[in-house]
Amino acid sequence: MKTTKDFSVSGLQKSFDTKNYAYQNWSGRVRVVEGNPYYDDYAKWSEDGTARDHEYGDIHLKNDK
Repeated sequence: MKTTKDFSVSGLQKSFDTKNYAYQNWSGRVRVVEGNPYYDDYAKWSEDGTARDHEYGDIHLKNDK
């Protein structure tokens, strides 16, 4: 999967919120330097795929899931 700023995202999954004790939002690894996994960064997105506290871009979720 790619972000709107053309970064690769892997390991996308629902984030577990310990305060609400429920799965909310999305998290995954962003490949910051193409071809080099040592520069992967973890990022979070809201339920609709909007970036949260980073500038790697939004994600497009299929079927709103």
